[in-house]
Amino acid sequence: MRALLGAGLALAIALLAACGGTTQNDNTDAGTFDAGCVKNPTTSLEILNACTDAGYLDKSPTLPLLLPDGGLPELP
Repeated sequence: MRALLGAGLALAIALLAACGGTTQNDNTDAGTFDAGCVKNPTTSLEILNACTDAGYLDKSPTLPLLLPDGGLPELP
């Protein structure tokens, strides 16, 4: 029992020591974030920000059934 308690205590101390006591806050704000693309994405976040040669896509579709008030016509 004493060996198990000692092993648990040693594990707790090792985990706390691995955390460290310093923070890595470099005080950068969102205004200085580099919004460039990622050339070799490996994570899902990097894939979203991957470099591409895709052209611009116009997201202003023409909706012929849209009524002047923004609604849609009644279903038949």
